Amino acid sequence: MKTGKWFVIAIVAIMVSALMVPSSVMAAGSVLDEVKKRGVIKIGTVLQFPPQMYRDDKGQPAGYDVELMKMLANDMKVKLEVVDMEFEGLIPALLAKKIDMISCGLVNTPERALSLEFTDGYVPYRQLVVVPTNSKAKTVADLNKKGMKITALLGSTAENIAKRKFPNADVVGFKQQEAMMEVTSWRADAHVAEEYLVMPLVANNPGKVKVLNPDEPFSAEWGTYAVRPGDYRMLQYLNNWIRYYRVRGILDAMYDDIIRPTFFEKTK
Repeated sequence: MKTGKWFVIAIVAIMVSALMVPSSVMAAGSVLDEVKKRGVIKIGTVLQFPPQMYRDDKGQPAGYDVELMKMLANDMKVKLEVVDMEFEGLIPALLAKKIDMISCGLVNTPERALSLEFTDGYVPYRQLVVVPTNSKAKTVADLNKKGMKITALLGSTAENIAKRKFPNADVVGFKQQEAMMEVTSWRADAHVAEEYLVMPLVANNPGKVKVLNPDEPFSAEWGTYAVRPGDYRMLQYLNNWIRYYRVRGILDAMYDDIIRPTFFEKTK
């Protein structure tokens, strides 16, 4: 009994001591404090994926993610610096402290989680398959054959899904526009990408491509923000921020206003 009593006392003492630790010590090294002190938040993204993130006719950053970046910077009372780069350069730039966070809808995967911290989801994704209109494939399973060429964005969740769904086919990663051109020019048998990219692609290439699985998307996933490993103060702040705007319906409303209308919109 005495042993149990002293064990409880020891646990309580440890908990009280933890509560007495200054918050500055608990949050040491957080990019959140660096950003507030600097007065600028540097957010890495890839401005090549309208309507989520792209450059408008004046060359300025625009899209769903960019509008959220502006809201975030405003709430933090700092200026926003949008750092545009290639997709494959985002994670190295974050780890090298060249940017403060990543905003390009990264999907949290076990492999990525080994080197990054991921927030709650802020943008929904559904993966679809695009095929040439003259494709003989009637179902997704028809593409899982030797000799089939399937494209996707290099290093993306879409590429990983394609490799998993089509183990017998030749899955090739490209930059996004190149991956799309392979299927619109009929040099590839299929292309896997997010719904918001697929639908405008089909609308802009009538008679060339079609969606093979419109009613049976591969997966329903969420794009997240990414921060450097171990920065739980910044992670908690971003999660609280996402939850605040989600429960108020703001994120859904912005998605419906910015992304959904482009599904059948021609950009040419």
